[in-house]
Amino acid sequence: MICMKTLCARVRSTTRALTQKSSQTPTAAFCVIGDEILSGTTQDTNIRTLASQCFSLGINLQKIEIVPDSRASIGASLVQLSHAHTVVFTSGGIGPTHDDITYDAVARAFGDKLAYHSETLQRMQRIMGDTARARPDPNGTSAERACARMALLPQSARVTFVDDKLWVPVVQVQNVHV
Repeated sequence: MICMKTLCARVRSTTRALTQKSSQTPTAAFCVIGDEILSGTTQDTNIRTLASQCFSLGINLQKIEIVPDSRASIGASLVQLSHAHTVVFTSGGIGPTHDDITYDAVARAFGDKLAYHSETLQRMQRIMGDTARARPDPNGTSAERACARMALLPQSARVTFVDDKLWVPVVQVQNVHV
């Protein structure tokens, strides 16, 4: 699941932007993505953290949805939540395996295309170093390409790195934070 430090940073940075734009209480939704959550094989640990962060920052968390690893389900949920709430957060579906399709689903849902994000690839290579089973390389072996896929982001995304020790960025498309 998502790094708690990254999740909390998403909420804090989003809150600053929201409170500068409106005097109304911002609303939020959380889309948890993964067949493993729905099947009960993995227990979600992010809902409580997000809820308490939102509460402490004055964001009204109004909805939590858990969706399967399906482009159509992810996309439909995010579009609906995006229209109904000030901000939407996601967790899950980002990784090197075949079912990690969140970035692709977000791009499709918002009419965007995917492209390798060079800074994310560079950070992955630097931070993972030689200790990773597969170094990210879009032109490498099957395992290296799978790893590099985690840097295949929606082209219109705003990409923010919250910690120099983490390669994982906060990826924002419209009001959706992945």
